[in-house]
Amino acid sequence: MERETVLEMKNIVKEYEGSEARAVDNVNFSMKKGEIVAIIGPSGSGKSTLLRCINGLNKVTSGEIKLKGDTGMVFQHFNLFPHMTCMENITYAPVKVKKKDRKAAEEKAMELLDLVGLANKKDMYPAQISGGQKQRIAIARALAMEPEIMLFDEATSALDPEITGEVLNVMKKLARAHTTMIVVTHEMGFAREVADRVLFMDHGVIVEEGTPEEIFDNPKSERLKAFLGAMLRA
Repeated sequence: MERETVLEMKNIVKEYEGSEARAVDNVNFSMKKGEIVAIIGPSGSGKSTLLRCINGLNKVTSGEIKLKGDTGMVFQHFNLFPHMTCMENITYAPVKVKKKDRKAAEEKAMELLDLVGLANKKDMYPAQISGGQKQRIAIARALAMEPEIMLFDEATSALDPEITGEVLNVMKKLARAHTTMIVVTHEMGFAREVADRVLFMDHGVIVEEGTPEEIFDNPKSERLKAFLGAMLRA
């Protein structure tokens, strides 16, 4: 059975005033429900800008985006409300924006806290938990809005290496549940293991795309070969 298309981007251009180079340069991209796409590439290649075009944080200069349903975004920095408990952070938007019944929102929040392994932190404030735990709460908060697509913008890059794994494990759990995801990441092992498709971006352009095997084991462009070589040496 053909899976439905949940995102279609046609000829997307994003230019910033005062910059000669395009942050996103004529990108065409679509994805199906349940698909997991990893976007890799050097810093400044347009990966995060592309995500922000998808969820409307960046207004595109030209082109067309068709999106079925809402998106949930997990940022590099957790952006939790410091004056709210973990539970309150997760239930705030469903109650305020979606007008969900508070009891139902709290029941869903407990399910999500279980999912991210933090049910015992529900009454704690962000200042009382670690960076990795904050990011897991941020993932639960995004999931609470029941988005069509989850967007992850370098979700582990602000974390210490020893706690990166706990966030990646939650993301792997979502992947196994066929959550539709676009993941901007520098974690090549994660991209290889979890993604159905990998995009390599440079200078605002999708230079190459394919399965993890095609991208990592048989790169075609010299630019991708150089990037992967640099990542392996890092």
